[in-house]
Amino acid sequence: MPSLDAPPPRKLPAWAWPWVALATAGAYALAGWLALGLRAAPDYAIVVFLPAGVAAGATLVAGPAALPGVLLGSLAVQAMTHHALGHTEYPWTMLVPALGATAMAHLAAWAARRWAGYPGPLDAPMQVVRLLFAVLPLTALLNASVAVPTLVWTGTIPAADAAGQWLSWWLGDALGMVLLVPLALVLFGQPRPLWWARRYSVGLPLLVALLLVSGAVHLLFQTQYDRQQLLMQQITSQAGQALQRRLDAQLDALEAMGQLLARKPDMDQAEFEEVAELWLRRHQGTQNFTFNWRVSRGERARYECCDPGWPILGRDAAGQRFPAPDADEHIVITRLAPLRGNEAARGLDVLTYAPLREAVQQAIATGRPQATEPFRLVQETGTQRGIVVYHAVRAPTAPHTLLGIASSAFRMGDVTQAALEALPTRDLTLCLVDEQARPDNRVLAGAPDCAQPRGVPRDLVHAWPLRFAQRAWRLQVTPQPAFWRHGAADTRMQLTAVIGFAAVGLLAALLLVGTGQRRRVEQLVRERTLALAHSHAQLQQLAHYDPLTGLLNRTRWAEVARGVLDSARREQRMVAVAFMDLDRFKQVNDTLGHAQGDRLLQALAGRLQQVLRNRDVLARFGGDEFVALLPWIKGQAGAEVVARKLSQALEAPIELDGTSVRMGASIGVAIFPDDGDDLDTLLRHADTAMYAAKAAGRNQWRFFEPSMHAGVSRRLTLETALRAALANPDGAGLHLHYQPQVRAEDGRVVGVEALLRWHHPELGPLSPAEFVRVAEEAGIVDRLDHWVLQHSLAQWAQWCAQAPALLQDVRLALNVSAQELVHGTLLERVRTALATHGLGADVLEIEITESVLMQAGGDAIEQLHALQRLGVSISLDDFGTGYSSLSYLKRLPIATLKIDRSFVDGIPHDADSVAIVRATLSMAHDLDLAVVAEGVETVAQRDFLRANGCTVLQGWLFARAMPPDALLAWLRTQRSAATA
Repeated sequence: MPSLDAPPPRKLPAWAWPWVALATAGAYALAGWLALGLRAAPDYAIVVFLPAGVAAGATLVAGPAALPGVLLGSLAVQAMTHHALGHTEYPWTMLVPALGATAMAHLAAWAARRWAGYPGPLDAPMQVVRLLFAVLPLTALLNASVAVPTLVWTGTIPAADAAGQWLSWWLGDALGMVLLVPLALVLFGQPRPLWWARRYSVGLPLLVALLLVSGAVHLLFQTQYDRQQLLMQQITSQAGQALQRRLDAQLDALEAMGQLLARKPDMDQAEFEEVAELWLRRHQGTQNFTFNWRVSRGERARYECCDPGWPILGRDAAGQRFPAPDADEHIVITRLAPLRGNEAARGLDVLTYAPLREAVQQAIATGRPQATEPFRLVQETGTQRGIVVYHAVRAPTAPHTLLGIASSAFRMGDVTQAALEALPTRDLTLCLVDEQARPDNRVLAGAPDCAQPRGVPRDLVHAWPLRFAQRAWRLQVTPQPAFWRHGAADTRMQLTAVIGFAAVGLLAALLLVGTGQRRRVEQLVRERTLALAHSHAQLQQLAHYDPLTGLLNRTRWAEVARGVLDSARREQRMVAVAFMDLDRFKQVNDTLGHAQGDRLLQALAGRLQQVLRNRDVLARFGGDEFVALLPWIKGQAGAEVVARKLSQALEAPIELDGTSVRMGASIGVAIFPDDGDDLDTLLRHADTAMYAAKAAGRNQWRFFEPSMHAGVSRRLTLETALRAALANPDGAGLHLHYQPQVRAEDGRVVGVEALLRWHHPELGPLSPAEFVRVAEEAGIVDRLDHWVLQHSLAQWAQWCAQAPALLQDVRLALNVSAQELVHGTLLERVRTALATHGLGADVLEIEITESVLMQAGGDAIEQLHALQRLGVSISLDDFGTGYSSLSYLKRLPIATLKIDRSFVDGIPHDADSVAIVRATLSMAHDLDLAVVAEGVETVAQRDFLRANGCTVLQGWLFARAMPPDALLAWLRTQRSAATA
């Protein structure tokens, strides 16, 4: 029954099926190739058929996806087996074992799932016993019971061998499955962790045992095989030598007959037979001896009528005789012994048959005996092939005239049998082959197709070269299946092999049961170990790495950096430290939220890491600060290359929640050993250089210089003084000046801009550009904005009480930083301040810059709309100097555009400034927006702006920024001048 805690069978995705099938086919074919080496003899069934285990194991762990691979692999193994046996044809019966193997694998997998409890760990003893000693052996009956009867029916297996073949087939399949299914489960079984944990306790011992037993069995079979091969070689050598001696004796007899005929060419028939009788009796297989007279054209008539008085005949390849055609010369069989039984050969002209003619001519030319190709003798009544050996007979005295041709015909089957009858050639197929004959006419003795044996591997065919009558022959000896059976103790060998492999199967069962008992304990220990290891890894990660970006943290980076500096001191090399601080990251973080800020830091960390070299070390020190260690740089030039890459890596925009954000970084670089000999000094100097980069305009890099200490000291002094000033503004010198804004058409005052000034008791007058930037970097600019809002509205309320007529239809303009909008406090602060000082919202105009628009999220925009609904006017300051989208002019409640003084300075002479100002005024008119031009200092500028429709002007041409009392006096003067 299936295990209660077993997972459901794994279902493979469709794309994996072809790969599983191919892998199964490859493993099946490889196992088949290995199994072919475990045969007791070349024609025996394989003792252990490993592919059966591959098929069952693959189908069990992979399901039906493996079945096509089993079919393909089985066909491949069948083809390899046929090839190993020397077969060149592949009959349809190969499909039967292949289909049987596929069905058997499917049945074995189904039965294992049904009765052995797979998928599961199979750690219960009964589960293992059912699988290895019941399910697999019983399902192995399928292929043997289907394939063997089919092969017997087709004649491939003799009926007498059917029982033995069936038993060998079943044992091979059963042992193969018992041995390899456990290995397949260890490698690929489910649950995966439980089976893979047994790779050393089950898989490795089982594999080693299988290899050892396989090697021993292979060695046993190979030893027996080598012994039989040696016997084959000895028999072949003995047979070849015996046959060569017999052939040599035949030639000796022919040459002796030739010598007798040379001395007495006119011997009659009786005398010729008497001489030949001795050799005919001694050499079995000799068909006859002949003396072929040489008959010229002129002598033919006398030969046929008188001496000896029989016609000259010809013959064809089939042995049919016919009157010989007229020729200049005839070589006619005249004396023939024995005559009885060979009458058909008498009177034959051997020159009429091409194979005989060639041999005769060669014998005449060389003076040595010459054999013919195999052919059918005229007097042959059976199926044996024969040859004729010709020997030229010449007069013993000069000029050694050709007297005729002595010849001897042999039935080669009889000759071979007589020569080898004393040798142990039982169960061997002998084949005598003429190497020089035509391919279809080479067999001298043996079956017609014995020269190319089928069903026998080529390495089992032995041959012995022979030379006979100027022709090259080969005696080929091929073992029959019975040769191996009679020569080998096959039953004992197979039984030994089966017992060896069965012992390995028993070992597999013991290992599975033994490891199963320890599984739960090991699993608990492993889980606890993994938990401890995981906890340790987390602690290491927290101790040495930044959890957000995955970069090194300050502590770990410092450890690495100190090691690098020690190496640099020893090797006298240079190292750089690059300190990076992201520009305006706090504004992005406050605008889009901390989650998007974290995403931004992760993206930027990835970009920085990509442009650094493999040996460079990047770390996040916290917040928006990154530090890079640059070992082995080539001076300041090398560090500058890296700094440029770091800066460029941040230029591309990053999409965060639908908002495209561009970031920059101020980078400070300090170089070892020029800028410091220890890490703390290098970090301090790199930080100083970074602040110098920020002071120079951000998004750039600076190398440390000693003079930068003054700048850092100045910044720290300003920040400290500014924090003190916000705690006590009046005592620290913070105050407001006011600059009027006049209507272009008549010069009437329509607005006043409040401008922050700082005259520190010790530092003296300070530029707003300097201390406002310090306030932004220190994160206190919103407190500065709040002070300006409160004091300017308080001043305005005081003026309204003193001279309300002077401020009629005049607005108070205030600048607001990005932090006010990002923090979401502007609306409430404005509402509270107006209520505190009893002022209406229509007296206030809030000025925001384009850089503020860049960082304005949805909440900030909603605040601006709320301020507009309250009655506050919104003005866009420094228009044209930023890089925001003009779509903000439609999205935001902007009522006024302020043209930056940098454009006003250039009119009316600078063409670019003129074009920009005109375009701005034209666009503002189309959008129904008021326009204020800042920095108007000349009459020409005023006239140009007035002529092009500018609404309001502001600048020194009309009035400088003034303290409160001076502004009130100036307003009174202007009112008096207007009424005069």
